[in-house]
Amino acid sequence: SLSLSLSLFNTIAQIDSWLFSVVNQDPRFLSAPFPLPPQNKRRAIASYETHNQNVRATIPPARLLEYNVKQGWEPLCDFLEISPTDCPTHVPFPKSNSARAVCWQSYSAFIGPLVLTLVIVGYVLTMVFRRAVGMSVMEWWRLQKRKTSTLSWMKNGSKKRS
Repeated sequence: SLSLSLSLFNTIAQIDSWLFSVVNQDPRFLSAPFPLPPQNKRRAIASYETHNQNVRATIPPARLLEYNVKQGWEPLCDFLEISPTDCPTHVPFPKSNSARAVCWQSYSAFIGPLVLTLVIVGYVLTMVFRRAVGMSVMEWWRLQKRKTSTLSWMKNGSKKRS
């Protein structure tokens, strides 16, 4: 139902608020209305760097790959111990984290649940209609169409006879 999609939208907004509050080290993001206020760039970068330092301190160097997607497939295949013959170097490296992709992901996070909700509501309404009228919406529509064309034929036929 509509409340399901609104609930999902609110959940996504709460996750965004939590993430922004952690990254910016600012609890005001937890209670800010959507859309969220601008981030503090300095705090966000500092939080990101602190996170990276914690990862480097926790993960053994032999099990950690510091990687930039601009490097392509080779360092990734080497780290994952994929043989050079199986490494997909002939395939262009995906660019799924582009600004356009991120924008699409944010739209689809709302549109997907909304479409699902509309499909469910439509299904429920057709079932209620079937129970109330005794036929499906399509059967009813065909019957109405037949009635209208019959009435039209009868009106036009009676005019020609007179």
